[in-house]
Amino acid sequence: MPLKLALIVAAPVGITCAILYLAGVPWRINIRIATFLLVFLFVAGLCERARARARLRRLRHEQDPESDQSMAALPREPAVGLGRAAIAGLPVYKYEKLERGGGEGDQCAVCLAEIRPKEVVKQLPACTHLFHEGCIDVWLWSHRTCPVCRCPVEVSAVPAVEVAARAL
Repeated sequence: MPLKLALIVAAPVGITCAILYLAGVPWRINIRIATFLLVFLFVAGLCERARARARLRRLRHEQDPESDQSMAALPREPAVGLGRAAIAGLPVYKYEKLERGGGEGDQCAVCLAEIRPKEVVKQLPACTHLFHEGCIDVWLWSHRTCPVCRCPVEVSAVPAVEVAARAL
């Protein structure tokens, strides 16, 4: 880690010093600029590390260990994606593997794991792609499109009869 950090920081500072020296900037000013850049990059790295730790702590704190659903860990309103009510309005099913010639089942494009029989899945209304319930909930919290085909997800397009007939 320290070697990686040294290489990441030393290269831009070294290049900056060389360019300033070639431009005719005196060494005293050149060293002051290099020192300022090193301090700035060090402080920026510390801030990013603290932000990452706080984000991880917040995620651990928000997750409910007794619940398997990802919706409980999500904040109240999304910044970009769909809202809690829209995500909850998607059809939920127990997966049943269809007989296919290839013998392979469906795969969740979010976690890349195979969807097994009897697992709870959600189906997007427009494109009919299937995903694990928790995976697509987290995806739709920050996106408004299908992770496979990028088709916009419109919850109002879900036929109420089909959901009632196949829902859990």
